[in-house]
Amino acid sequence: MVNKITVFKHGILPKPLRRRGWGGLNQGYTVGKQKNKRMKKWLGIIIGVCALHTMFAQGNKKYTISADIKQCKATQVYLTYGTVGKSGIDTTVVKDGKFVFTGKVIEPTPAMIFTPDYKVKIDLFIDNGVIKITGNADSMYSYKVASNLPVVKEFELFHQGIMQNRQNTIALFQQAYELKNAGDSIKAAEVQKKADVQYKQEFVMRKEYALANPKSYVAAKELLAYTDGANLPIAIEGFENMDEKIKASAMGKELEERIHILTNVEVGKPAQQFTQADVDGNPISLASYKGKYALIEFWASWCGPCRAENPNLITQYELYKNKGFDIIGVSLDDNKEKWKTAIAKDGLPWTQVSDLKGWNNIVGLLYGVRAVPASFLIDPNGNIVANDLRGESLNNRLKTLFP
Repeated sequence: MVNKITVFKHGILPKPLRRRGWGGLNQGYTVGKQKNKRMKKWLGIIIGVCALHTMFAQGNKKYTISADIKQCKATQVYLTYGTVGKSGIDTTVVKDGKFVFTGKVIEPTPAMIFTPDYKVKIDLFIDNGVIKITGNADSMYSYKVASNLPVVKEFELFHQGIMQNRQNTIALFQQAYELKNAGDSIKAAEVQKKADVQYKQEFVMRKEYALANPKSYVAAKELLAYTDGANLPIAIEGFENMDEKIKASAMGKELEERIHILTNVEVGKPAQQFTQADVDGNPISLASYKGKYALIEFWASWCGPCRAENPNLITQYELYKNKGFDIIGVSLDDNKEKWKTAIAKDGLPWTQVSDLKGWNNIVGLLYGVRAVPASFLIDPNGNIVANDLRGESLNNRLKTLFP
């Protein structure tokens, strides 16, 4: 494929141009007006043909992902790709552990391949070109992603480091468990401490990679995953240092939008106002809680940690509801019956709202919620004074507010 003209550099011209009186390299192309017009005409034709050739080749370039996974019993497999906010999904059949995906992306994109039972789960980056995957469904550490595509190779190298750290962490936890069962509690505690450090190392690795590679799509993915309310200042710094090309990518744009959202719900900022329907369809507005300390509690019926925290929330609600404290539950459910059943089973006495759009709940999006439980404590003036309070941290904060 030719995408630039090099014949002038070497003084060699195509025959049609030589026949029309083009001079050599050292003649400076001093030709008459008619010859000059013809020169421009032929030059335009050549450039146009080359440009069309390049555009055609690029426009038709696709990715091909072929996999051979031993011990894979599934009959179908999924490929999901894109950013958190905008993703696509494809499916294909599996025969004797082999399958192929084909498609096209406009830029390097994070992806995941998985079977319905998640026995096969492979993280990777995709770009237009050839990608080959091998592995064994009986071992999550066996998957290898091979390609000549730079971003695919980069992510695979980074991901293998993450998986090695994870494997070492699990081995330490297992060792601590066995020592404890054997009665050696002192040695078990020592190994457990090492395991905890090893576990935290993965987050350190991801953070360092995200900040150290401003020209990398892989780093952009890690920075996007890292960005939350607690890490917002670091995330902003990382984004500002990003290469302009990465900022303009889908991940870069989503990161910028996430930073914008989280900046709006920082501690000290006025709470984002909303109105949403309760279980009976009545509109409930956050503005109606003005004059009280209100805890916006994001949860869902399917969220185990959320349900586990509910008894403590009930205790705190009963202690302080007559002193100026209230709770408004915002559910990320998408099934009304399951939502109502959970409220009744857990005996939640405060107002609950939801638009039943799951993770696309408008209030959840407004507050940048990507994991539950999540919470924001609003003061009587409508300002955010704390976030993600639960357990003793919530109890102690309420004690200081209502001595």
